[in-house]
Amino acid sequence: MQPLITTAEATSIIAERGGHIGPEMVTLENACGRTLATEVFSDRDAPPFDRVMMDGICINTYNHILGSWRYQIIGTQAAGAEKMTLPKGEFAIEVMTGAPLPRDANCVIPIEKIDIQDGYALPHEGIDAEENQHIHPQGSDSKAGDILLSPGTTLTANELAIAASVGATELEVHRLPQIHLITTGDEVIDPSNRPTDFQIRRSHPTAIRSSIESQHLGVLTAEHVTDDPKTIEEKLLAALTNASNDVLILTGGISMGKFDWVAPLLNKLLGDPIFHGVAQKPGKPFAFWSKEDHPLIFALPGNPVSVMATMHRYVLPTLRQMQRRIEKEKNLPLAENFKWDSPLTGILPYRSHNGQITIHPPRNSGDHLSLQGTNGFAEIPPNSSLKAGELLNIF
Repeated sequence: MQPLITTAEATSIIAERGGHIGPEMVTLENACGRTLATEVFSDRDAPPFDRVMMDGICINTYNHILGSWRYQIIGTQAAGAEKMTLPKGEFAIEVMTGAPLPRDANCVIPIEKIDIQDGYALPHEGIDAEENQHIHPQGSDSKAGDILLSPGTTLTANELAIAASVGATELEVHRLPQIHLITTGDEVIDPSNRPTDFQIRRSHPTAIRSSIESQHLGVLTAEHVTDDPKTIEEKLLAALTNASNDVLILTGGISMGKFDWVAPLLNKLLGDPIFHGVAQKPGKPFAFWSKEDHPLIFALPGNPVSVMATMHRYVLPTLRQMQRRIEKEKNLPLAENFKWDSPLTGILPYRSHNGQITIHPPRNSGDHLSLQGTNGFAEIPPNSSLKAGELLNIF
């Protein structure tokens, strides 16, 4: 490993080299979870007409001010029907929620505040009948030409409804990064197989795929390689020269053990990493390569908690950056005091409840069972005694 750098230094280095993924067009139906690459504009005022907000009758308040107490109903304005005109005098038009307000009307009286007798509407005594009452004015939400959705927006159900409302049936979004995962280790086997006493089932691909695809951050392919340097070198070379790969993630083989082949082989193929070693726990051996015309390379330690800590702290934020997704720095207050005695920055699991977090350190970096029920990872300063209420950055 190289001399250790801080988590802030590692973040800055990766951000400078994180790159950008170009745009592509997708249909509205296929845009959920994607990151918008260009503005979506309003094609007309919203609402596009003075919209009735309640079932009832519409009148002109001029007559109400003069003391009118009953109004002859001359028709019904339905939603989706052409706009009617209210005659001058003591007349009313029945109106339905969502209908356009008839011309020359300026007030809606709800159905529950009137009686209807022999074709006349009789407002209850003392009811309010004010100008613009229960009317959603044309253009009060947005004007034609207004920007409704900005680049970097993550398209959820709410944003897609807005896009549909302005006829944006195709959207320009950032392309999903193509990510290739290589896991290593003779001791790990496919989850469908029965392990011997000295083997464990492979969990990294499932965890990494879920964390990426659940947030629509990339398209993942994966393969596992045994601890054979020749095979590892062949797989690394194939992944590095595959022009479709934007990101290469590796787990294991980057420490200083006898069978840790990944780091030395990457050094052989690409030269020294940008960094190899971060002053953090877990995940100290974490390494990063960035070479022109090659995918970004994140080499993660092999233990399960180290994998997920470095994924949350570095890889997932980089995938968001590559799509220029708008992300605010997240922090939450501690629910209780917490003491951290390590000289390394802690990247520790947390659980959130009612807007506060509690820290749940694993027993060791192989203790993947401790991650159950946690919501992410919090960054803990070295040798810190934190008080309840202090804000921590969360990932």
